[in-house]
Amino acid sequence: MLKYGIIGGNENALEFIDAADISEKWQLTAAFTETAREMAAIREKHPETVFFSDLNAFFKSPNFTTVFISSSSPNMRHFPQIKQAILAGKNVIVQPPALTNPTEFKEVEQLLRTHPEVHFFEAAYPLHMPNFQNILTAVRKLPAIQGATFTAMQEFPGYDDVLAGKRLQGFTPESAGGALQMLGLYPLYAAFSLFGHPSNGNYFATAINTGADGLGTIFLTYPAFNITIHIGITTDSFMPSEIYGLREKIVIDNITELRLINHYDADRQNHLLNTITYENRLTGEALAFAEILETPNDPQNRLRYQTWLELARDVNTTLFHLRTLVGLKFPTDV
Repeated sequence: MLKYGIIGGNENALEFIDAADISEKWQLTAAFTETAREMAAIREKHPETVFFSDLNAFFKSPNFTTVFISSSSPNMRHFPQIKQAILAGKNVIVQPPALTNPTEFKEVEQLLRTHPEVHFFEAAYPLHMPNFQNILTAVRKLPAIQGATFTAMQEFPGYDDVLAGKRLQGFTPESAGGALQMLGLYPLYAAFSLFGHPSNGNYFATAINTGADGLGTIFLTYPAFNITIHIGITTDSFMPSEIYGLREKIVIDNITELRLINHYDADRQNHLLNTITYENRLTGEALAFAEILETPNDPQNRLRYQTWLELARDVNTTLFHLRTLVGLKFPTDV
């Protein structure tokens, strides 16, 4: 069993704890929480967990080798926490977005080079779902790609308060929030995993009253096709995502949840591409990261890890490029 600690006790943190339990690969041994509510939520199912209110003491604990950083700490706090974890010799799993700009990412990579025993994962959970592997296999079999349209739009909790004038975390530039940063990275991960890095990218955003991007459309240019990505955190969309082959089409119900995948062949016959789905959507990443950490020197695992790290770098660089195009600046930008 891999012993891990967790920072935060929000809904996402509890979701990862549940996924880790389901995987039977992880054991929660330590938690850093800032509120009694977070502590109580974790203690309810894991009373044996050692709790910390001091982050330095938490990272000095010998009771765990990996830390999961959830978004209960604002996104901008991820960077110093990641650095502190690496310096303490802890593997790091971070709920996206892990880092806010390429400068931060470069510094993390420099730390990783000086601590080669440590692994850093940005937990882009859809990539580790079985259904994503089915999509990847189907795309590779297509004789040609004509393009794709992805949609990731979900109204985030608290938007009514934002409309009333409040500046909530996740909805403001000062909290490194907005649609691109909070939700857009997932379809970017999907696009880069399926089609590689684009030759160019553009972004058209609709601002909300906080100055952040509430809605937007990303255009990715490839040598032989284009990809359009619709994102938003101020409204819901039920429009599916589609990948266009020559005479075939892959239809995905939700690019971040991947519950239903259909492949329409050249005769317009539908073939269901679903396999197993996990009750907890984070189970796939819990299993995947555990496999890397259990046998880090396995050649295949080293290749997988390096691929994920490069993918995280590409997504981080593209997010920064796209928000720069529309004038979105975060306090962390140099």
